[in-house]
Amino acid sequence: MRVLFLQRQPCIRTLKYAIGLREARPHVQLGFACQGTTLSGWYGAGDELFDRWWQLDVEPAADLRRVLGEFRPDLVHSHNLPDGLTVAALDATEGRIPVIHDSHDMQSLRQTPYEDGFPELDDPLALERQAVEASAALVTVSEEMLEEVRARYQAPARSVVFANYAAERDLPAVLPSPRGPPTGPWRVVYQGTLSTNGGHYDLRDQFTGLVASGSSLDVYPSRPSPEYVAMAEATPGMTCHEPLEPSKLLQELAAYDFGWAGFNATLNQAHLDTVLPNKLFEYLGCGLPVLTLPHKALQRFVEDHGVGLVLDSADELAERLDDADVPALRSRVADTRHRFTMGANIATILDLYDSLTKP
Repeated sequence: MRVLFLQRQPCIRTLKYAIGLREARPHVQLGFACQGTTLSGWYGAGDELFDRWWQLDVEPAADLRRVLGEFRPDLVHSHNLPDGLTVAALDATEGRIPVIHDSHDMQSLRQTPYEDGFPELDDPLALERQAVEASAALVTVSEEMLEEVRARYQAPARSVVFANYAAERDLPAVLPSPRGPPTGPWRVVYQGTLSTNGGHYDLRDQFTGLVASGSSLDVYPSRPSPEYVAMAEATPGMTCHEPLEPSKLLQELAAYDFGWAGFNATLNQAHLDTVLPNKLFEYLGCGLPVLTLPHKALQRFVEDHGVGLVLDSADELAERLDDADVPALRSRVADTRHRFTMGANIATILDLYDSLTKP
């Protein structure tokens, strides 16, 4: 089987797909076409998982036709946001090759544009509709997102939910022994994107609340973040580290007590109600109970699996921890962490691929 991944910028979900597919079917042929840098340029590793790599022009139509001719994929697996590359793939394949639209994010649920360094599109909602309704299959990251898609559009008959599971090969093989009630502050960690624009990654108020509650907070931004470095220097109990490659980062996370997965819902609450972010599964894979806010999909997941705490606000953490059985919580996470990996769930994607390519 030949699978062409398509995305404007490389993302960690693509990297984890490639890991899972290589482990499950070593002879699968993987190609990746994108308009941005390579996976190694973005994350420090990952190019070696793909048989071919192509750089696409900002106007990708001609390049896509060339890539399809050179690689001859059995299917195209296109990621958003934005949705323009899926539409370009649909035009280029002309129905000859199945196109899967993988929706991490719905533009129709956001008040802020997608921030990836490319210009905004003229009519993103029209592209969203076309990408969903004209594709052979749809993948969403949560049940909540699939419900939102179906409320707006005619989703393909082949529509599946596949979360942002962790790559097991990068997780700590052995977890450190959990500690009991600390003599010092509980150690909370955040890893991922940060911003200062009032959007959902503007976490300055949440971080202030966590430290004010008496916890220590370590922050590992995915890219250099001088604003948060300055904030940490002025905030006792907060430390902002240099970005780390994913495999190195996950070894560091296991040393903490809790992982923070709450967002700033001021502008994009509807979007945040549909997300199950990569960090959720990476925290769990590293043995960390998850702390979050009442974002619908995250709250449902954490409560259904009993793997963390849902807070009304960051500054109530100390009160909630006083009432929580933290050793039991950590034990539950340790016992279930391998259920939330790409390897444990990749059969869902392989079954979808087979349904699209086999007579």
